[in-house]
Amino acid sequence: MNNFSRLIIIGFAATIIVVGVTGLLFTFAWNFFGTATNNFAPYGMMNGYSYQNITPVPNQNYGYGMMGGGMTGGYYNQYAPTAVPTQTGATPAAVEQEIKITADDLRFNPPRITVKAGSTVRFVITNNDAVPHNFVSQPANIPYLALPVNTTQTLVWTAPTREGTYTALCTLHPGMILQIAVTK
Repeated sequence: MNNFSRLIIIGFAATIIVVGVTGLLFTFAWNFFGTATNNFAPYGMMNGYSYQNITPVPNQNYGYGMMGGGMTGGYYNQYAPTAVPTQTGATPAAVEQEIKITADDLRFNPPRITVKAGSTVRFVITNNDAVPHNFVSQPANIPYLALPVNTTQTLVWTAPTREGTYTALCTLHPGMILQIAVTK
C-alpha cells in the first residue's frame, strides 16, 4: 500500500470520526436546550413558541414542530379554533381599528403593532410570498387563519383586556412573528 492510499484511508476514517462526534454533540445540545421536552424550556436559547414544519390542521393539536421547545424555548400546544374567512361581498363588521399586515420574505410587516385593550380589530393580511403561511396566537386568542399564496384574508378579533405584549405567528416558518402591544 502506497502513502497516497494510506492518506485516503486515514482521511476517510477521520471524516467518519468527525461526523460521528458532531452528531453526538448535536444530539446532546438538542436535548440539553429542551427540544425533546414537552414543556416551556426556560433554558432555551430564546423565549417564545415552537413551530411546526407542516401545515397545521385546524382544530388539531399543534404539538411541537421543527424547533419545538429549545431554540425557541416553548411548546405551542393548543387546539386552535379556526377563523371563518369573510365571505366575498359581505358587509364588513364594525371595528374600532383596522390593521393591514403583509407577509413578505417570511416576515410579517409591520413587525409590531399597538392596539387598545378590549378593542375590536380587523386584520387584513396579504400573503405576498410564494409559499403559504398562517396566522395564529394562543395567548391573544387569535384563531388560526390560513394564508394561501397571493391572497388577502381578513379576521376580526377582540383584543385581550389585560395589557401586555402578545405574539402572533406563522407556525410554518420559525421567526415569522408579529408583536402585538395591548395598552389601556
